[in-house]
Amino acid sequence: MKKIMFIVFSACLALQAGAASFLPLSATQIQQMQVQWGHLQTQPTGLSASYPAEVVLPPTQSRIVTAPQAGLITQLSVSVGDTVKQGQVIGQISSPDLISLQSSYLQSETQARLNDQALKRDQELFNEGVIAQRRLQETQTAYETSQALMHERKQTLKLAGLSEAHIQQLTQKRRMQNGLAIIAPISGQVMEQQQPVGARVDLSMPIYTISNPKPLWLMIQLPVAQASKLSPGAAVRLPKLGLTAKVDTVLRQLNKNNQTTQVRASISQGAEQLSIGQIVDVALVENTAKDSFTVARSAVARQGEQAVIFVQQPNGIAVTPVNILLEQDQHLTIKADLKGNEMIAVHGVAALKGHWLGMGGK
Repeated sequence: MKKIMFIVFSACLALQAGAASFLPLSATQIQQMQVQWGHLQTQPTGLSASYPAEVVLPPTQSRIVTAPQAGLITQLSVSVGDTVKQGQVIGQISSPDLISLQSSYLQSETQARLNDQALKRDQELFNEGVIAQRRLQETQTAYETSQALMHERKQTLKLAGLSEAHIQQLTQKRRMQNGLAIIAPISGQVMEQQQPVGARVDLSMPIYTISNPKPLWLMIQLPVAQASKLSPGAAVRLPKLGLTAKVDTVLRQLNKNNQTTQVRASISQGAEQLSIGQIVDVALVENTAKDSFTVARSAVARQGEQAVIFVQQPNGIAVTPVNILLEQDQHLTIKADLKGNEMIAVHGVAALKGHWLGMGGK
């Protein structure tokens, strides 16, 4: 007997799933069910169903801070999680090799200065006819060679981490320094520290990793049909966070297992709410919002895969099937064959559902 009743009940559900049903309820019955009504809200912008996206840091937004010279780390002034500014001193290295580089530069600078004086003297002697042109040419060659060597060693000091101001001070005061500042190459957050204070490092050995998490990328996994509708500049939404991103590019490479492709979008405003590696839900902004509405989650009744809302009518209630496009916390974006000015049940939906399924009411 129970099996027969279940078959009949399932058949009723199948008939109801095909189209809207009408519940001829009186005002008294509706009041007894404690039904409350609310206005159906037209969705101003159409949103697609949600798709997964991974938050990724663009490679141009990350820098590895390396040792400017081999030596001993004597100070590190920031730690993982700290925020730094471009050009900020974040550590110090003591480097014996730096002394040798400075000494070589000073020697080349001295020789270049002497050759400059010799060239000026021989130029005057040549003009007076005291020396031959060959002598002047030899002096000119020596001057140019010494200038090239000086500029080469000056550039080596810059690569080692000395600034133009420090090199100028070295040239003027002839006083060498054995310490080098570790400078932040970009503004951002310290994501990783590879070396501790007291560590001996070689040239270009990693010390810090600094990342600027603004903007961030969203790598969205989309079906081919949806991806083909997008172009650079199109907007996508993160409904649960209330954020918007812009499409950068659509990758023309398919995942052969599920026939999806990746779309890359950038987000700047609100990027601080996201974490690298986080998986978020993204909805595409559609060009048309026809027949799309926003309703409270409590207004939608579900039966299996079917979803319905209860629309107020003069002599009862219309049970209207809906297609759920997007779920956002306590609100749903639905598509339904409605005008947009209807009143729908927002409370007492469970009682209406029970009456609809024949399990309550008279």
